[in-house]
Amino acid sequence: MTGLSLRKRRALDVFVCLCLASMAYSFNIDLQHTLVFRGPDATFFGYSVLEHVHDNTRWIVVGAPRANSSFSSSVQSPGAVYKCRIHNNPEQRCTEMDLGRGRESCGKTCQGDRNDEWMGVSLARQDKPNGKILACAHRWKNVYYESEHILPHGYCSIIPATLQGKSQPLIPCYEDYKKTYGEEHGSCQAGIAGVFTEELVIMGAPGSYYWTGTVKVFNMTSNTHYNLNQDNLSLRRYSYLGYAVTAGHFSSPNTIDVAAGAPQDSGGGKVSGFFDVPCMGSYFGSSLCAVDLNADGLSDLLVGAPMHSEIRDEGQVSVYLSSGNGVMEEVAILNGDNSYNAHFGECITSLGDIDDDGYQDVAIGAPKEDDYGGAVYIYHGDATGIVKKYSMRLSGRSINPTLQMFGQSISGNVDMDGNGYPDVTIGAFMADSVVLLRSRPVISVDVSIFLPVSINITVPQCHEGPQHLNCFNVTVCMSFQGKHVPGHIELLYNLTADSDKRHRGLPARVYFGNGGEQIGAVSQRFSLEINRPQCHQYTSFVRKEVKDVFAAIVFEAAYSLGKHTVDGHQDRDLPSLTPVLRWKKGEKIAAKNETWFEKNCLSEDCAADLSSCFHSHLALGGVKNVSLNLTISNAGDDAYDTNIYFNFSREKKSEEKGISCMLVELDFLKCSVGFPFMRAQTKYHLSVLFDTSRLSGENETLLFLVHARSANPEHDSTLHDNTLELSIPLVHEVDTTITGVVTPTSFVYGNSVDRSRFLQLDDMECSFQPLNFTFQVINNGPSRLPGSTVDIRIPNRLTSNGADMFHIIDTQVSEGRGNCTWHRNPKPCTIPHDKKSIFHTIFAFFTKSGKKVLDCDRPGRACLTISCSLSSQAKEEATSIDVQMLLNTEILQRDSFSVIQYVTRGHVQLDDRAVEVSTGLPEEISLVFEALHSQEPRGYVVGWIIAISLLVGILLFLLLAVLLWKMGFFRRHYREIIEAEKNRKDSDESWDWVQKSQ
Repeated sequence: MTGLSLRKRRALDVFVCLCLASMAYSFNIDLQHTLVFRGPDATFFGYSVLEHVHDNTRWIVVGAPRANSSFSSSVQSPGAVYKCRIHNNPEQRCTEMDLGRGRESCGKTCQGDRNDEWMGVSLARQDKPNGKILACAHRWKNVYYESEHILPHGYCSIIPATLQGKSQPLIPCYEDYKKTYGEEHGSCQAGIAGVFTEELVIMGAPGSYYWTGTVKVFNMTSNTHYNLNQDNLSLRRYSYLGYAVTAGHFSSPNTIDVAAGAPQDSGGGKVSGFFDVPCMGSYFGSSLCAVDLNADGLSDLLVGAPMHSEIRDEGQVSVYLSSGNGVMEEVAILNGDNSYNAHFGECITSLGDIDDDGYQDVAIGAPKEDDYGGAVYIYHGDATGIVKKYSMRLSGRSINPTLQMFGQSISGNVDMDGNGYPDVTIGAFMADSVVLLRSRPVISVDVSIFLPVSINITVPQCHEGPQHLNCFNVTVCMSFQGKHVPGHIELLYNLTADSDKRHRGLPARVYFGNGGEQIGAVSQRFSLEINRPQCHQYTSFVRKEVKDVFAAIVFEAAYSLGKHTVDGHQDRDLPSLTPVLRWKKGEKIAAKNETWFEKNCLSEDCAADLSSCFHSHLALGGVKNVSLNLTISNAGDDAYDTNIYFNFSREKKSEEKGISCMLVELDFLKCSVGFPFMRAQTKYHLSVLFDTSRLSGENETLLFLVHARSANPEHDSTLHDNTLELSIPLVHEVDTTITGVVTPTSFVYGNSVDRSRFLQLDDMECSFQPLNFTFQVINNGPSRLPGSTVDIRIPNRLTSNGADMFHIIDTQVSEGRGNCTWHRNPKPCTIPHDKKSIFHTIFAFFTKSGKKVLDCDRPGRACLTISCSLSSQAKEEATSIDVQMLLNTEILQRDSFSVIQYVTRGHVQLDDRAVEVSTGLPEEISLVFEALHSQEPRGYVVGWIIAISLLVGILLFLLLAVLLWKMGFFRRHYREIIEAEKNRKDSDESWDWVQKSQ
């Protein structure tokens, strides 16, 4: 099979789609009275379709390239061409056309093989009344040299306009004795696309020259064949030139030019002699349509790229306008709804002027849209070229749920029902169906709204009860015209006063009166005859509170068709269709006109000259407020719709005095000065009182922006004094105090204290004393405290180079209104490793006395700092901070003091936005707790004291003995002395007795 056949087979057999289904809608294509023609199953009936008319008989000619032919029963699936009569065919039957093929002789070295030739792959109609029809089979083969090559030349038939009788065969690529397959035209596959002008048959041959491609032309008048000059083409192999062909007046209105698509050129696509695109795989040039969109006599060109992808194969169509001599300019890119895998641009067809506006219209198929349901988009030509917004989207599924590949083939430009408007025929070959959709007559409505040139609002013209009002007349006139439209119609309309204001949700300045009721719109109907206008007149009133006198007053009349009954004889097969109103290129079907308020201006541009100034002061009392006193003056012309705008902090309530003011938003005040205008050379004085009692202080300043503005223009040189700005700093005045408590306030430690009285942590040998601190920060007002920081400092070491004593367990701020940070102790259990002798222990016991004070305010003291950030506090509101910590008593054992006093200090630091107004309450607090050493020694110390005391006593005794010995105390003759003394006493006693006895 050839490369082109493989490509075509892939395009037909591989369908993958994920589309969002959308509702079909139409402008003047009728979807209620469709005619559906069905062919034999699995024949690709509808792969090509053609509208045809001959002698006032209208037909639909349909190609079914996979069909078996009843006229060639021995041939396998050669394809067939069917004709379907429009009138007198109530069952919508289609019959195969006998092309008179039989056993045909095609040349000296030619033998045709019609198996799978795909007759009906393309159809074209001669561009003249009662024109002939071209039907082609691009896979027709010459098998004369079957042992060497099968040559897929392609075959076409020229069918008479009567659709019967012998057809004229065309095999444009055959040449006697030529048997080379790829070179020249051996595999050209002519007829895959075709165009039939008044005298030229143009056939695409994409397989020639190794699928570089070419175009074959047959002149009906001279009966001669022409080939495209390949030397002028810069194409590569496998470009597929001729995959699509078209013809038109691109150079001048009097010449016929041929355009051919080469969708595989350079991988992106090209149109021979015109354009190429670099988008790889887009298949640019696989469909072409020549049509005069802007009615300038030159043909414009639409080029399809159905596989152009943003996500996957959405497809697009490029529109080129011709300026003569073959010069083209791209003016638009169309993509329908840009649906996933839609293949938008697979087929492009000129429809003729289906809406009777003088410009040609086109239909673009997207056969894979809606999950292969298919859709067709209708675009309209206009003076600029083409309207980029489509007017109609025709969904295959909405017409018949069974339709598939709806939009693969499209035909138009023929009035099939005789109502003067071309109709559209669309093929859905995967459902073997063809659908005829007819065009409805189009009504053009002329609408006129008559208004006064201007409105004088200084002098009332009307009375409504006791009120004197400004008023004016509004007149609405309508007429209609159109081709083949009924002579009588009903039009419904809705006339809206000051429509621009109402559409934007703004108060309307004028209204209609209805029995004392003010209404913004009136609804009425016209019963019209063709080309005969009718009018209705209304009175419109001006509201008293009008402020905007510069903007135009717009009246809008929106209209629609009322009920319509088709008169006259109705065709049984094709009943007359009801008309529709002309499409407004996507805009609302309505007409507008406007008028203005009359203004009293001396200068040509009616310029005002506004200026403003103000003074502000703070009124202190029971409620704080700010008063703005403003003066506005106008040194120019009368200033219309003069307003003063105040922007201020969102948190205030406002009261306005004097000139009428309204609070537009929470932070936006608008004051109107004068009505309906502020006269020239005048001044107004305005005072505005703002309540500031509920200021939260979230902003640092109280900001006022004042802007004076009117509807008049004002020269740039005088705008500088229209705007004023005032900024008042906001200060939070607060009186804060801090209180606190610590538990316990003292504890006892020492060797004799039982360890169970302390806290032991897992896997730690230390004994810890728990301590709880509670601090309370109180805001005594008068303002709200926006935030504060509390710094808590605790002496953490006995000496400057000692170990940290404290380990913080947790901190909590009441109600979660803050958080605390501190430096965590990496080693909460630290035991000094210095080994003391028993004598040092005993010495320390006897010498431990006095008090040590640890205070962070003393220089050189190492402290633990806990910093707590607190959120805002209202007046009289208190916030508590709880700190739980542990003190390592092992470190205290090494100290020589019997009492250690800790002074913990807490300090409140205010947010930068707050100012402390002191009333004598403290902003800093100190909490004291003491560690008391127990004087009772351990048991082994007592034993050592007793032992040492005995030893010391013995040593003293021995020392005394040595001293006495040294002094000779132990060397005296005490016995002799004693005995001598005794003898002396005895002698003294005896002497004394002798004396007495004497």
